Amino acid sequence: MFVMLPTPAAAGVGAAVSLFNDYRFRGYTLSDGRPVAILDLGYDAPNGFYGAISGSVVASNGDGIQPLRLAINGGYVAPLLHGITADIGIVHARYSTYSRLAAGRSYTEAYVGVSEKSVGARLSLSPDYLGSSRWTLHAAVNARKDITSTLTVDGELGALFPLGGGYSRARWDARAGVTQRIGRISLHAAVTARAKSANSYVARYHHPTAFILGISSAL
Repeated sequence: MFVMLPTPAAAGVGAAVSLFNDYRFRGYTLSDGRPVAILDLGYDAPNGFYGAISGSVVASNGDGIQPLRLAINGGYVAPLLHGITADIGIVHARYSTYSRLAAGRSYTEAYVGVSEKSVGARLSLSPDYLGSSRWTLHAAVNARKDITSTLTVDGELGALFPLGGGYSRARWDARAGVTQRIGRISLHAAVTARAKSANSYVARYHHPTAFILGISSAL
């Protein structure tokens, strides 16, 4: 949900828990506009390989707290020249019926990216984007700037390109956010936006812009 620029791996295990008022993925709500709680676990190996698992639950309409998403991610980060790093990996995510997806409830995506200290770019290729059985390519550029030692602004601009059949036009998405760190706690605020065109991936229509608030803590 928030920009993470790849950096050279440092050995260690990390964990964080987060709460957000909505779960937006490339501008679309996958929590039906409802609050979510997320647990992230990750490991960075000394040789550059990394792995992560993320699980989330949603405050559903009428059924209380329900599972929303489980994702597994693995990849490799390597330093290149002049402070630039390369990142390659794959992610598989599975969503519950509470995600309001129109078709299927899982997807797999391979990605490759490059970044330096504050700017990055990534290409992501999926054969079954959000369970639609359609090939897609998502291109994104992102940036991050430390305003102070505890205040960071960041943003991302992306476009989704269907690669065959059905939809031919790219669909853009954007996000701009700010993070304030207070010790181990981080406060998040962001605005997300997307193209207004209809899509076949999410079952319900939601406004193309949204204001996202959240709080996270390292464990």
